[in-house]
Amino acid sequence: NIRCSLLFRSHTTSNIVCIDNTMDAAISILTTSTRLSASARYVSNAISPHAPSCFGVAWRTLLGAYLQRTPSAVQAINHLDRLGGRVHNDHIAMRSFVDSRGCSGLTFLDRAFTSFGYAPQDDIVIPGLPVNARWYEPPAETDWPKVFVSELRTAELPEAAAAIIYSHVDEYYGTEARGGQALSNALGAADGEALAQLLDEPPWRASAVEVAAVRVAEGASRGASEYASWTLTHGHRINHLTILQNVLGLEQTAAGVRDLQSLNALLVGEGFEFNPAGGPDGLTQGSPTLHLQQSSTVADHVRHTFGCGTTGDVPCAFLELIQRHEGFRGFLGQNAKGIFQSTHAR
Repeated sequence: NIRCSLLFRSHTTSNIVCIDNTMDAAISILTTSTRLSASARYVSNAISPHAPSCFGVAWRTLLGAYLQRTPSAVQAINHLDRLGGRVHNDHIAMRSFVDSRGCSGLTFLDRAFTSFGYAPQDDIVIPGLPVNARWYEPPAETDWPKVFVSELRTAELPEAAAAIIYSHVDEYYGTEARGGQALSNALGAADGEALAQLLDEPPWRASAVEVAAVRVAEGASRGASEYASWTLTHGHRINHLTILQNVLGLEQTAAGVRDLQSLNALLVGEGFEFNPAGGPDGLTQGSPTLHLQQSSTVADHVRHTFGCGTTGDVPCAFLELIQRHEGFRGFLGQNAKGIFQSTHAR
């Protein structure tokens, strides 16, 4: 079991939270419940899972690392479980770059998941951001989450910011490059721990000055510079997981959670700080007419050691909530753009 001995800044009622056995409880809630039907999870991928034991080790390790960095998610999962809710993780998300040679982080992550039977789905256009995105559906017979993968088109940043990023990410992507070889080795050995380490540990170590320069790069949109600085700091690690409101089952309880807005209100009442995205409640993106509604908390902060040795508190990961309508399995670019804002520096 992974346990946390560090203090984190969490965007809940208490600013400082220590995660102990509550994290183990959250892992158990997310991984040991009876599997929901594929239709209840909005999944239809008929491909049989490949090397499920390997992926299971990798997934549980990645999940533990995410929860260790995201005490607000641990609190929310445990709170909803105590109320009698069925907490199911709809999807996770990972970010990456395109390097100076055009080698793709999305392709790198694609191989990490399709090797286990994940099926690539729609390419997603993120309006106003130089970001490519695609989502992946797990085999229907598993309880694995969907995966939303994105990459920043680095060449569309201001030249100075792009040069900083290229100095770290070049020679990482590509099947013969450092990251590609490490991925091949982990997959070839069916080594779930090695795969989790590869995906969770940042493969580059930018200095604090470099990350700050990218964040405030003149001529870049805030969304692009925040995405770039976050990914330069954290690499490919999970930036959020997502509670599926549709199966929560709290409609007839004292909590009275009947839709995404009432779930938002419940957690706001518990002191969780949300990303203000819009909608009738000021927090919800999308609508039943668009078949998808989403909201997200503000990212928790972690103590990070930069490549120069400087340490500082930086936004890391957050929790998303989602409600699907009319059998909609996928994602919307406009919603995704708003969700990205959860990791903005504040």
